[in-house]
Order: sequence, then structure tokens, then C-alpha cells
Amino acid sequence: MATTYIHFTEEQKDQARHTDLRSFLLGQGEKVERSGSEYKWNHGGEKITIRGNLWFNQYEPDSGGGDAIAFAREFYGLDFPEAVKFLLEQQGVVILPQKDVPAKEKKPFALPAKNGDMRRVYAYLLKARFLDREVVNAFVRAGLLYEDAEYHNAVFVGVDENGIARHAHKRGTYLDSGFKGNVDSSNPDYSFHYIGKSNRLYVFEAPIDMLSYISLHKENWQEHSYVALCSTATYGAIHILKTNPQIDTIITCLDHDSAGIEGNYRLKEEILRLGAYTVSAEQPRFKDWNEGLKSEHGIKPLPGTEHPGLVRMKTLCQELAIVFTGDRCPKYPLDELKEQYQKLRQLSMKRPRDIIMQSSEMAGIAFLLGQKQFASLEKSYTVQQYEKILFRLYAPHHDKIGYKARIAEIGERLEEIGQAFQKNEILSESAQMEQIKNTLSLAVDCLRLETYVEREQMEMQRRESSCQTESSPMAMQQ
Repeated sequence: MATTYIHFTEEQKDQARHTDLRSFLLGQGEKVERSGSEYKWNHGGEKITIRGNLWFNQYEPDSGGGDAIAFAREFYGLDFPEAVKFLLEQQGVVILPQKDVPAKEKKPFALPAKNGDMRRVYAYLLKARFLDREVVNAFVRAGLLYEDAEYHNAVFVGVDENGIARHAHKRGTYLDSGFKGNVDSSNPDYSFHYIGKSNRLYVFEAPIDMLSYISLHKENWQEHSYVALCSTATYGAIHILKTNPQIDTIITCLDHDSAGIEGNYRLKEEILRLGAYTVSAEQPRFKDWNEGLKSEHGIKPLPGTEHPGLVRMKTLCQELAIVFTGDRCPKYPLDELKEQYQKLRQLSMKRPRDIIMQSSEMAGIAFLLGQKQFASLEKSYTVQQYEKILFRLYAPHHDKIGYKARIAEIGERLEEIGQAFQKNEILSESAQMEQIKNTLSLAVDCLRLETYVEREQMEMQRRESSCQTESSPMAMQQ
């Protein structure tokens, strides 16, 4: 029997799943209140705890909670595809209609049948991918890598704590094959990994990236732990941390492109919610770690690409620090910020220049207020130091929300700052530094709004240019 089916890529489902619920609710006109490091949302008298893309109903501790998709299903009455579509559309992602297709039944997990030898896999991994033979042999001997019988794919196996296979990732071995994918019903908690005895965990997007990095850093590699997420989802890494308490240092090693860079930020944010971990990013010189191996063997590598949001934000933070460092803060900065915010709320996307000017004005006032707060702690910084402080507060994976949600987010942050000033409490230096971080985050939120409007304008111009080209006499003749 046919049913309406919407196809989503794994990246789209992951993007929906990691929707920031605070920003989402603000965009829906809901009231969200801070409670320590979390947020509370009042739903019919019940307090729902919000942590990034996760939620928890304290009135139903056994069943009330989950990620953003579960949130949309619980509180908006949607099924899974409707929830994914709804969350993506709130982020500006256009979902095209799909034809009806037969519904599929979920298959139980099973490893593909093994081939009698591994000649094709070895040829691919050693000659085309330049992986180190000893490294490949180690994973083959452990039963974590083999060649399947039907298609001769490389199969990367993920096992549970008892050594039972729970996940498998397949990679085509023909030179012109781009095939890759997880075996049906693979458990993402157990994606391809290796557990060592040290306190370090290295995190990668794909198994070949992981083996490439080990090939490039062979010395004592068995001491450490490694995991390939087999996507940019975070389940595999999070599960390893929960089941291996000796690990307290995580190095995220995702691809040198926009998706990988956002994945590094998202993974760090999720890990820090779990506890006091040390998280840093190690970026490949080229697009990924295997391109580095290719470069060492005389093959021209694919270059890495920078995240456009990071590039633009770095410039805006630099300009803000240059213009306002050392300037005098207004006598009543909070009153000015509130006045400017009311003006900002009245603007629409039909007036992009006014929005940019208004958000830039607010960013400057918030920055000056932050400087004033630093001065009260007898701390002063150079232009370059302020630029770094501001830039570190920007996380590009939070860019995927709409205009209304951004405006609401700025208002919520401003209200929070105002409430903190009204308390007039004697705070410890660490608490005061947290307040300063919040003030400067308001400046970054305003700069983020600038970049959003700029991108929307560029996209509108691109579409208009495309329409003009398609309707030109020459195009019509063709």
C-alpha cells in the first residue's frame, strides 16, 4: 500500500534533530526563561527544561524528553516526517513535494556476508587511499574491517561493549564509485571506533578519515580512542564518553568545510553539557585527512574551504573592536539598548539597510557596556584581545534560524541582562565574568543578525539575476 513519503537526507534529519529549542520557541512567540545554565518553558502548567536541542519534562521523568524532533512530535502533534519538515522549514529549508512510494518495513540489523578474500579492499585502501598497511591490518585482525561478498565494498564494523556488531558502514571500492552508507538498522551509538587506555578521544566524520589520521600519526596510536561518526551526528562520540570514564579530553577532527566546521562546534557544545571535558578542534590542512595522505604521495589534494559565517563574523568583530575599544560607555546603556531594540522590532526585512544599521548600533552599545563591566574588575584589553573574545562567542551552527527568532533572541538576551543589573547583588568575580560574557554575547547576536540580513539580500539578488537570465530574449530563443 502506498503512503505519502518525504525523503530526507541524513544531514537534513540531523539538522532538524539539532534545532536549538530556545531559539525555535522564541520564533514561535513563546516565553522562555533562563534557569541556571538551562531554560524553562511553561506548557500548560508543566515546566519543560530546555538544553540546546534537548528537552526534559520533570513531571514525566520516565518518558518526557528527547531531542528537537521528539519535541515537535510531543507538543505539536506531528509524526516523524512532519516534525522534520516543520523544524527544517523554521530554519528556511525548502522541502519539495515527493511522489507517493510504498512504505518500507524496518529490517533487523545484519552484517553483509564476507568475501573469501580482501584483495579489492586492500587494493583500494592501500593504493587509492594510501592508508598504512599496519594500521589496516590491525583493524582487519580485530574483525572491524572486511570485504563484502556481493559488491566487494569495504565494511567498517562498530561493536558494542561485549564485542557484538551493532553498526556497519559500507564504502565502495571501485575508483569511480562514490557509494557510501550505513547498513540498515545500524545503531548510531556504536559507529566504527577503537578504544584505547589514555584519556584522549579523537572524533572523525568517516572511517577512512579516521584511518588516514592514524596513518599520519602512527606513533603510539593504540593508546588513544577514536570514533568515526559515519555522518556529522554525535551519537557515537557521546556514547563512548558515557561508557569510558577515563576519557576527559576530546579532539574533534571533522572535515575542513562548512559542514565539518559546524559539526566541530556542535559536538563541543553537546560534550560540554555532559560535564567538565576539555574539547578542542584539530583541522585537516586540506578538505579531509585522506587528502593529506594523497598530498604526501604526490597527488594534488582537494583544498579545504572556510565557513563563510566565520569569515564574515571575524571581520565584523574586528571592526567592532577597532571602532569602540577605549570609547566611553553611554551613561544609561541599558536604556539606550532597550530603545534601540524597540526600533529594531518595528523594522521588516523589506528595509535591510535599516536593520543592519540598527543592529550595528546595538552591537556597539553592548560592546561598550561589556568594556565598562571589565573596567569595574580592573581588567583592560587591547583591540586584538577584544576581537578574540567576541569571536569566541560566535558559534556558526546556531545560524540556522529565521528572522523572527533572531529578533526574539536579541530581546530575550537583553531582558536577561536587564534583570541581572536590577538585582544589584554582590557577585563573585566568576559570576561577574559570566554577566560580561552575556553582555558581549548580545553584541555578537546583533552582528549575527547583520550577517543574516546580508546573506538574505545576496540570495535575493542571486534569484533575481537568475530569473532575469531565464527570461532574457536569448534564453527564450534557446
